[in-house]
Amino acid sequence: MSQGPTGGTAVHYELADRLVIFTQGRSPHRFMPALNMSLFLSAHEGDVREAVAAGLPAGHVLGAPYEDDADDHDLRISFDFDGVLATDASEQVFQEGGIEKFRAHEVANAAVPHDAGPLRDFLANVNRIQQREEQERRKDPDYRIRLHVSIVTARNAPAHERAVQSLKGWGVTVNDAFFLGGIDKGRIMGILKPHIFFDDQQGHLASTSRTTPSVHVPFGKLNESAAPAVPDA
Repeated sequence: MSQGPTGGTAVHYELADRLVIFTQGRSPHRFMPALNMSLFLSAHEGDVREAVAAGLPAGHVLGAPYEDDADDHDLRISFDFDGVLATDASEQVFQEGGIEKFRAHEVANAAVPHDAGPLRDFLANVNRIQQREEQERRKDPDYRIRLHVSIVTARNAPAHERAVQSLKGWGVTVNDAFFLGGIDKGRIMGILKPHIFFDDQQGHLASTSRTTPSVHVPFGKLNESAAPAVPDA
């Protein structure tokens, strides 16, 4: 959020003993390093773009609020790959040379991990929570894993190999990976039902935001110009 909650809201959600920041409407993203924050989310696109331009992990929350299912005790997080977990270097190859040049480039560099994108470290932090869950399950066989992570990307074979090798090289993991090619991501989201999905391309999010809490990560060359936000679903 770009503004701290009111005191009443904090008490209502039993957050009275947690950090609260009031900035008179100014974006607090500049305090992220000092507060050891992993991610900045806001419904204000301008604040998010400022954060990304400053090299901080941030995303623009799209669409109307979604009603939470009180009976669903899991947490499912989904990421696009290029421009989110990785940089958009390969996406630029695709934009400049088309799909065949992109595939040839990825096959030739299959063993070379991508440079980290804006949310790679956030995924690493999510993995740390998952590792704690695994430790708990080893102590208590009845403990049920609740946090699940997936990648949903337009890459397909053989370009998927470099993405997989990059995850291994970074030392991060996901539970599921969907390499969809030209299949609409929104169709997968309707089944996967993540609680949040991060993508750098608004064209994909126009579909996913109809059914899934979606976040635009305005990173990379495609996002250099201030593009209009995806309309509310």
